[in-house]
Amino acid sequence: MKTGYAVSLLLALVCAAGQASVLPNQAAAPLQQEAVVLTAQGKYKDAIAKFQEAAKADPAASGPLAGIANVLMMASLQAQGEAAARLRGQAESVARQALALGADDPLAQEVLRHLLDDKPAPLHVPTPAAAKAMQEGEVLFHAKQYDEALAKYQEAARLDPQYSAAEVYAGDCYFAQKKWPESEERFRKATEIEPLNGQAWRFLADALSWQGKWPAAETALFNGIAAQPNQLPTWDKLASLRGKQGYPLTALHLQRKSFVKLDANGKFVINLDEQYRDDKARLAGDGAMWFAYAAFEVDARLKNQQANVADQPFAIEVAAWRSALKVVDEVVANGGDDIHDPALLNLRMLARDGQLEAGLMLLQYRESWRAEFEAWKKAHPDGVRKFVNTYALRP
Repeated sequence: MKTGYAVSLLLALVCAAGQASVLPNQAAAPLQQEAVVLTAQGKYKDAIAKFQEAAKADPAASGPLAGIANVLMMASLQAQGEAAARLRGQAESVARQALALGADDPLAQEVLRHLLDDKPAPLHVPTPAAAKAMQEGEVLFHAKQYDEALAKYQEAARLDPQYSAAEVYAGDCYFAQKKWPESEERFRKATEIEPLNGQAWRFLADALSWQGKWPAAETALFNGIAAQPNQLPTWDKLASLRGKQGYPLTALHLQRKSFVKLDANGKFVINLDEQYRDDKARLAGDGAMWFAYAAFEVDARLKNQQANVADQPFAIEVAAWRSALKVVDEVVANGGDDIHDPALLNLRMLARDGQLEAGLMLLQYRESWRAEFEAWKKAHPDGVRKFVNTYALRP
């Protein structure tokens, strides 16, 4: 049986209308729709075959590839060991192919987020009975039997009142029929049940936008970011809205150039991007920053390991960036090359403004940082909006 969050990814296709870069052509669209129905029915093999037909009919469309990535990810949830890892790797690869075709493909973005984040979002896990009703509703919804689907979603909500996704799906039945006020009511109820449901806030913004309630839609998007900062579709919608107002957002586009991993012997190893592996590149500019960043992480995690203390991921992340920035300052002071990557320059700017923590939380969020993020939000109730207004940055 599909998990709640995996099923919810299908709904991203519904509220993605208007993003021309991801929509299939007339030949591929019905094939993609058939594949979506098969996915909702749990017929994964048939769904992949139909998505592949859609991809062949429109090689430029990202939607069919995103659908394949979603199916592979859901299949990985039913597998174990090497089989699960293989399916996750395939899902990631296909999702990245989809994003190469349509960078704003919401389904591919969400698949990648689920695959790469280090913890699941703290959302309510539905009861088996509620999940079953939702599964049945999904099949009906994608067959465009909206009244029947709505009844199933309402049944799921009755069976599990804390299951906010049931209200989101009910709202989507109205949204698909362009009943904006009714969809707004259901989406809003979902946010009241579970304020950390980022998808609910994003869909609420869609319903408000169609009614011309632009300030309220923007507020809903900010609330969606505050719920889950790494949901890129929410940022895409905010960027679109801000752009129309004449206040465009700039993507940070931080491409990680160093990683810390445990080898087969349990030792921490730094994997540095190939362009920085020779001594000259590693000791100056961008290379020095990435190496120092990873070296601090290794040192911090090694000390924790030796002291038998659990890692504090966000504390390590902030300290690693501060250490790396300090190293670059020393390199420059000694006549060495400065950093050039715009993303690194933006991080240095945020650090000098005392906003490094806020910037990392909003622009590089990981679910393992949840406790620190919730504390930051409590201390800065309008912090997300103020950050965006001040720096016009997004992930």
